Amino acid sequence: MTQLENASEKGAIGQMDTLLKRLSKNWSNAKKARKTLDFKTFTQALDTLNQDLENLPELWQGQQTVMREVMQAEQDFVLSENYPVQVQLALRQANIPFKGEYPNYEFPPFRLTFARDSIRLSLGRKSEQTKSFEPTQLADWVSKRYRRVVDSKFDGDRFCKELLMAYEMVNRLSLHQSSVNWGHPVPLKDLYKLLTLRQTAKQEYPEPLFVYDLARLKEQFEIRYEGHLFELMPSREQANTFLLINSQGQESRVGDLVIYEHDKS
Repeated sequence: MTQLENASEKGAIGQMDTLLKRLSKNWSNAKKARKTLDFKTFTQALDTLNQDLENLPELWQGQQTVMREVMQAEQDFVLSENYPVQVQLALRQANIPFKGEYPNYEFPPFRLTFARDSIRLSLGRKSEQTKSFEPTQLADWVSKRYRRVVDSKFDGDRFCKELLMAYEMVNRLSLHQSSVNWGHPVPLKDLYKLLTLRQTAKQEYPEPLFVYDLARLKEQFEIRYEGHLFELMPSREQANTFLLINSQGQESRVGDLVIYEHDKS
């Protein structure tokens, strides 16, 4: 609950909890007494049940009125200008490096989108949703999924191996040559397409995650793998570039991968 929780609602919930527990207890007592032929307990349990059930409609009407009023106030809060402020505060406290404005936030490789009845956390085409709009609970939900990705160990060698294999193939095909033309730029988007030819591969490895891996790879001072030197280069075609955001929040755009067979020196 938010700060709108009040004493009247606590009292309403408490009364209903007490009544429902008493109903459940006496119903169990009545069934047990019926099987054991405990006539006195059976009669007492039924009498108490009847009394509570007679009082239930009036009590329930009052309780739900209080709860509906509080939930309406909560909904008004979510629709107010203060709600995005509270959401952003909760995300910052959870160390989520988001950018954007309500109702859309991005923190690579994720996107967080608010709709009328739910909130969606997307990683490419994969997404999860929650219907909990309470800011702190929402931030905790997001943080668990975000940390699961960003705290995962990055296997740079494995990634370079996959990039190298894709680079060699795309390089030869695009230049119609039987051998690799080392030092020739190859579009990163073409490499991603090759790495995810199978639909299941694209689902398991969405483009935002590929871009996130590129950002982690680019943070290395020099990218080397088995005698090859890798360079992530910008592209003249803005539509064919990826926006990389490193761990410090710095942005850079890259579009091509160049691999040299040996160090340029």
